[in-house]
Amino acid sequence: MKITFTELANTQLEHGDDLAEVLKRLINEKIAAYSDEFVQDMSHISLAANYAGNIVVDDVVYLKDDLYRCDYGYDWAIGWTCSGTQESGRANEKVRFTVNENGGVLFKFLKLEN
Repeated sequence: MKITFTELANTQLEHGDDLAEVLKRLINEKIAAYSDEFVQDMSHISLAANYAGNIVVDDVVYLKDDLYRCDYGYDWAIGWTCSGTQESGRANEKVRFTVNENGGVLFKFLKLEN
């Protein structure tokens, strides 16, 4: 999945920790609009688990060259209608991404095939 941040286009990108802080802010501003891509399969929690919102970037870490890691979390919930009970929690995920000179950020989500 690719997101282009126009704020970074036509600037001299200097990869590192300072850019990681800028990327954290920019991704946090847009992450809710891309929750379908960022919310991973929750079958390890339960087949009945659903995304409950509150998706937030916790950190962006510079790894090397143009490669970064985004640490983020979101709430999940399970509504057991037959018993009238509810379970909830928070999932924490990580995704690596690259940044190009035009402000393009390419996220590399791990997709497991069944």
